[in-house]
Amino acid sequence: MSRAVLRGVRVTEKTELKTRIIQYLQEINIIPVVLKWKSKLNTVTPP
Repeated sequence: MSRAVLRGVRVTEKTELKTRIIQYLQEINIIPVVLKWKSKLNTVTPP
């Protein structure tokens, strides 16, 4: 998580902070990002 995201989180207890962070991570992971390689590693020959 970036500092900007954490700066916007205002909580009163440490447990509330933990639950907010877990909730944020769950929301991010709802739609996974498919990684696509652009470097064409299958054409590179090992040394």
